[in-house]
Amino acid sequence: MLSQVPLGECVPPNTRHAVSVSLPLWDDNVDYEKGEPRVLDRMSGGYPRFFIAKVIQALAERLRERFAMPNEAPMLFPSQACAKRCAAFIYDQAPKQRDAALPTYTLPKPGQVRIVEYAVEPINRRAAALDAMSTVLDEPVVIYCVLFPEDLFSLAKQYWQHTGNGISARLAEYCMHIERVNEQCELDASPRYRAGARRGTISEAVSPVVSAGADLEADTYLEERFGRNVDAKYAAAMKSVLRRRIAGALTEDEQRHGAQVERGVAGLSPDNVYLTATGMSAVFYAHQALLQMRLGKSVCFGFSYTDTLKILKKFGPGAYFLGNGEGDDYTELERILEQHTQAGDPILAIFTECPSNPLLKTSDLPRLRALADRHGAALVVDETIGSFANIDALSWADVVVSSLTKVFSGDSNVMGGSIVLNPTCALYTSLSSAMAAVFEDLMWCEDAIFLERNSRDFMRRVAEINRNALAVAELLQHSAKVARVAYPKFTTPENYRQIMRPTADAGYGSLLSVMFVGGEKAARQFYDSLLCCKGPSLGTNFTLASPYTILAHFDELEWAAQYGVDADLVRISVGLEPRAELMAMFQTALDAISDERKI
Repeated sequence: MLSQVPLGECVPPNTRHAVSVSLPLWDDNVDYEKGEPRVLDRMSGGYPRFFIAKVIQALAERLRERFAMPNEAPMLFPSQACAKRCAAFIYDQAPKQRDAALPTYTLPKPGQVRIVEYAVEPINRRAAALDAMSTVLDEPVVIYCVLFPEDLFSLAKQYWQHTGNGISARLAEYCMHIERVNEQCELDASPRYRAGARRGTISEAVSPVVSAGADLEADTYLEERFGRNVDAKYAAAMKSVLRRRIAGALTEDEQRHGAQVERGVAGLSPDNVYLTATGMSAVFYAHQALLQMRLGKSVCFGFSYTDTLKILKKFGPGAYFLGNGEGDDYTELERILEQHTQAGDPILAIFTECPSNPLLKTSDLPRLRALADRHGAALVVDETIGSFANIDALSWADVVVSSLTKVFSGDSNVMGGSIVLNPTCALYTSLSSAMAAVFEDLMWCEDAIFLERNSRDFMRRVAEINRNALAVAELLQHSAKVARVAYPKFTTPENYRQIMRPTADAGYGSLLSVMFVGGEKAARQFYDSLLCCKGPSLGTNFTLASPYTILAHFDELEWAAQYGVDADLVRISVGLEPRAELMAMFQTALDAISDERKI
């Protein structure tokens, strides 16, 4: 079992491109949100949409030095469309957010937010011979650098975080590797050649935070030598395998690497599956496709992950938020839908998570489906927490989105997401056309390789995690020190059961949240005593805990609390560790809570 990892180190330890970071004590999380140097100065990484990876920072700094004017900051994107959206977001949001901004900023003038196109390719044949990706890429890699007044960095960072469409750390690593190769070739050339700068190269030393080319080659050798990965030239084929795995359309030969889910939707094919760079990118593109069909407000039904609501509110006409996701919220949803239908401005879509994060509530999908059909709205379901191994959301939804970063991958070393269109729904033809107009495949080839490898045993892992999480949830549920356990078996169970797959291995997933009779003091004692990894993310092969509300809603704790998302909530993603060890660890953490009751 992975034990506590020192503050600021990557989770899991010694993992290139790990997507979590260790915050082992409650106060570490609080001080991280406060921006305390004692925490920030020790951060080797973090969740990639929140913490821009150091290799990306290094590449951005290079481009800033080459292209920026004084007092300009850069943000890097993998496509021109992403860069243009970022620029448009800055112009749109700057006047809307300025009054609440600390520190304040000056509104950008036309032309002050600009885009630089930067091509990265080997400088000559010798450099090309040192490029392991030369057999993979048909053309140079192009990075799009958005440059803007540096006091607007927070707005650019919001776009990066909300949409999940910034460049991948592995893509940045590749670019830095090519820079290094080109520099070496220039150094080996004549002084006259070195004096002529070529577009796409910079002639100063690489920052030491970027891993050396030799390290990259060693990692590649180990991955391929021991069969954990395939050569990058097969990236396109691996993307195809990923789409088939998600669609339940693997060949018999491919299923030797692991079983697949029968999705149970007539006509579903890999062509209905779209791979995205991150899970939030899947939500973003699904929303963009719907807006391509027509403008309209959406409804966020239930307390969703924070950036989903931000996407719905900041991109397009806005959204209604029904944060309880049960009881009277269904009545209010009907009222909103009817009101907009009568006004000739029908609701565009209903977005919901099944189950929700972090309260693990499951929406009544048949009921939402009926309401959506009656009012011409799309139903978009995020199945990340339940996963398609456990639940069938697609039979009820027009669109299903998921973060493949989580349990589908499990290894916590690669980002990814997916969008699946339901071919049996009335909106399918329009949605397919809209996706063709707005969607870009931005998943970097090396990320696809890692994601395909990690997901081969997805079904086996989910089955074991289901059993482990159930045991932990029941242990906590029976403790007198626990006020409430949010877990799909205990929370809106009737809604979960009606979409649960009728298979022996289907269960309730890895995630649960726990609140204590002793309030924050008990939560601190429990959290600090847990001898597992602690940091952001979920769905990992190892158990991972976090004080979720502190990390996700630190600046809006009172707002979150009115929906039952308490500041002292501890979220736990249960992993694959031996069950006896898990039970002993959680019992020890419970025992660390003093017997004093909440005052």
